[in-house]
Amino acid sequence: MIIDQFVVQPSISFVGAMIAGVILLVVGVTLVLVAVSNRLTRLAHIASRINSFFSVYKDTGNKYAWIILGMVLIISGGLIVCATASMSSSSVVTIGDGYINIESKAFTVSGLFGISDNKKVASEEIAIAFVGQVGSGAFTLHRQFGLDSGVTNIGVFTLGNGATAYIASTNSTNLIVELKTGEYLIVGTTDIQALADSFAQNVYPLQTP
Repeated sequence: MIIDQFVVQPSISFVGAMIAGVILLVVGVTLVLVAVSNRLTRLAHIASRINSFFSVYKDTGNKYAWIILGMVLIISGGLIVCATASMSSSSVVTIGDGYINIESKAFTVSGLFGISDNKKVASEEIAIAFVGQVGSGAFTLHRQFGLDSGVTNIGVFTLGNGATAYIASTNSTNLIVELKTGEYLIVGTTDIQALADSFAQNVYPLQTP
């Protein structure tokens, strides 16, 4: 049963990266279409009048190089667009009766293709939980995959103590949950007090670290 839900939404703008990715896609598609066109010579002549660089199109033997270049640009642009969409999407933290679940596209490489990953932890899997800050000592963050910018940390990280942590936070103060497996869940929302209170009441009591 779902009791509370909290949204972790990055406040970082990814407009520039998205535009760059779209430009690469458009240029790549254009290169491929021009290279495979039946009117390759005519298009090359028109292009060469604009920029002599494109005169290579007159030699149809070079079209394969342009097709390869176009495909590289398409793949690069597609990855940038997918990664940008993934990083800018919100993560959802669900508090239920005896469990906490974090759903985030930044927890897996498949998130690049719009697929979210769930990290659901039941109360009996928890070793200790408390409210604290990350960024120094045992809680120094080293990103494996995801987003790190200022207090915004969303994805999979290695902590200073060597443990793996699944983090969805836009706050300097976080709910830190250590699991019996040695892994961590770290969550920080704009209303960390409400999150901590709901977690303590419904999942696991908070302790002093």
